[in-house]
Amino acid sequence: MLERDDVLFQNPSPRCFPPPLSTLLISLKIFLRNKQLFLSIFALSTLPLSFLLFSLSLYVQPIKSRVYHLEAVAFLSSTRFESRHIWQESRADALSILRVKAFFFLPTYFLSLFTAITAVSSTASACQAKRPSLLSALTAVKLTWRRPLITTILIYAMSLLYDQVPRTFAALFGSPGSEFFVLVMGSAFEIYLMAVLSLGLVVSIVEEELGWEAFRVGSGVMAGRRLSGWVLSGVFLLVSGTITRDLEMTTDGQDPSLETSTMAMSVSTG
Repeated sequence: MLERDDVLFQNPSPRCFPPPLSTLLISLKIFLRNKQLFLSIFALSTLPLSFLLFSLSLYVQPIKSRVYHLEAVAFLSSTRFESRHIWQESRADALSILRVKAFFFLPTYFLSLFTAITAVSSTASACQAKRPSLLSALTAVKLTWRRPLITTILIYAMSLLYDQVPRTFAALFGSPGSEFFVLVMGSAFEIYLMAVLSLGLVVSIVEEELGWEAFRVGSGVMAGRRLSGWVLSGVFLLVSGTITRDLEMTTDGQDPSLETSTMAMSVSTG
């Protein structure tokens, strides 16, 4: 375990800051020392990945807003026939969203995997006082892609399963205060779980581990750094959530048909 700690967390500078800030400063220092490499990785993978995700959000968000709008209209419908017809429209739009997401899934997934392997392997080399290069990053993809592939599949499965746990336990409590407490605790643990799973993905890239064993090693590596990992994971979720929310608000604002339909609905319902 000590060797693993050295590989994953070898610090190229003295720790004179709190652990989360120290980790961010070390990451910045590694980036500045290898700007050309990480900018190349950004241009080859992160930029196309961002473009795909932005295109997906730009295409899906108006349809998603239309689904929400149709569901609201269906609840306010005066006749069962009209309500059934509106629900059918909503279901058709929801299916179109699933088809679009399925179409985007493979390219975004493989670009994400490529980005993770190249960035993590290059960072690990820099932490070991080696000089990473684009060739070494591409070689790491060729040699290690199977391990993170299996690990990410397990991460997706565990995330989907856990997503229902807090809501299920919250539904068992009658009082709103208890439900709120369960949801807050569940969200806090989910942030920690994401930190462990993310570290397990890192382990699967830089070591000969995969799947559950990678998660076990990642959890062991986090011993003594759990609060720091939780904070960093929470900051990442906060930043990504803010970006997603702003993007959704922007795409909603760019869809005048939705604004018109919403105004018409408000007028018709009085």
